[in-house]
Amino acid sequence: MQFDSPIFFLAFLPFAIALIFAAPRRYSNVAIIILSLVFYTWGEPRFALVVVASAAFDWIVARTMHRIPEDRGRRSRKLLLLATIGENVGLLVFYKYLAFAVGNLDRVLSLAGGKTFAVPSIALPIGVSFVVFEKITYVVDLYRGVALPANSFLDYLAYVLLFPKLLAGPIVKYHEIADQLKVRPKNLEDIREGATRFCYGMGKKVLIADLSGDIANAVFLVPVARLGFQEAWLGALAFSVQIYFDFSAYSDMAIGIARVLGFRLRENFNYPYTAQNITEFWRRWHISLSSWIREYIYIPLGGSRAGKGRTYLNLTVAFLLCGIWHGAAWTFVVWGIFQGLFLVMDRAFWLEKQMGLPVIARQLGTFLIVTVSWVIFRSPDISHAVGYLGVMASVLKHGTFLYLRNDQIAAMILGYILIAIPFAKRYQDWADRFVGMQWAPDSSLCASMAVLVLAIGRVSAASFSPFLYFRF
Repeated sequence: MQFDSPIFFLAFLPFAIALIFAAPRRYSNVAIIILSLVFYTWGEPRFALVVVASAAFDWIVARTMHRIPEDRGRRSRKLLLLATIGENVGLLVFYKYLAFAVGNLDRVLSLAGGKTFAVPSIALPIGVSFVVFEKITYVVDLYRGVALPANSFLDYLAYVLLFPKLLAGPIVKYHEIADQLKVRPKNLEDIREGATRFCYGMGKKVLIADLSGDIANAVFLVPVARLGFQEAWLGALAFSVQIYFDFSAYSDMAIGIARVLGFRLRENFNYPYTAQNITEFWRRWHISLSSWIREYIYIPLGGSRAGKGRTYLNLTVAFLLCGIWHGAAWTFVVWGIFQGLFLVMDRAFWLEKQMGLPVIARQLGTFLIVTVSWVIFRSPDISHAVGYLGVMASVLKHGTFLYLRNDQIAAMILGYILIAIPFAKRYQDWADRFVGMQWAPDSSLCASMAVLVLAIGRVSAASFSPFLYFRF
């Protein structure tokens, strides 16, 4: 079920709020689980059973591991930890990467003249990457001693299935909301704040991301041979707007819905296109994912504790895995390596050298690098990405003329205005008021409702457009 679908915000969400507020405290997590299962099984009925069974396995193994004394049962604890991680990674590999791996092996065997075999057709469940990462987080934190086990399986299942963040994050650690799973406030203030955040997210998705995405989709469908310099840059800049406003909109809507239900989820974006280098970009973009990579991949690999060479290798490996996490395609592999190499350059020399440049030059340079990386991310294959980037470097190349509607042009302009406002410090407070909740309560709610009305009008007249991160 999509947040921006009429069935969700006209039927499911009002029913969910009513049920949560009506349910006695002792049954509030049961209500969350029921709602989340309905929400998820609306589009993924088969995988819901897999998630519940997998969560039960995690719960049993993690609780067993916690009962084993750390000083006398280190080996047993580690084996249980590896069993749970293996089970979760196995789910991810089976659903997301098995067909990709078999397909590539089949091509290699075919080129070598060997016997080929059929590539399995496995449907990718929505949100599987986010579910697996959160489940791994729970058991690893328990093993490290930074979190206590859930009081009951229902508490743990409510954490795993919590529907606002179920499909595309933010990635939440269990101990961040453990207390909220026990007791949650039920008040009108949370409803107002959450509803305002949801409405703004709805506007970002429908009025900016989807319309900019129409431009990007049209450009990326043009064969590279017929693509011109201007059109190539238009597509890249349009996709930069689309992916930011699409994904940040989902986070806004998820955080808003969770707030209405009494949960406080972590922020996931902090003006990422104002970053002065790639290191800072990843502190501002998809914050829950980048912090997960740092804590559960980069640091366990050794982090920066074993010299420069090992640090650079760890950064590259961590972001190679980040790229693979986004999808089973060579474009994501290359995109991950691309990000890792720029992080290595930051650490090696750029963070120091950049200090001699004006802030705006650092920000624009970083935005250019990110935009180039989005071309790799968006392209259907490596050859298309290489050709597309070649056209972006060919100033004199002319190509197919693309007709743009006025609403698409307006969406792009609005997107870049909102992106550019925080670049000037004197406008930072204004930007915070616009995208946050610092307005007077009545004016903020009224403005958000106006945005919601416009978004609903757009949804009713436009074709269905799923959130980009559902495919990852």
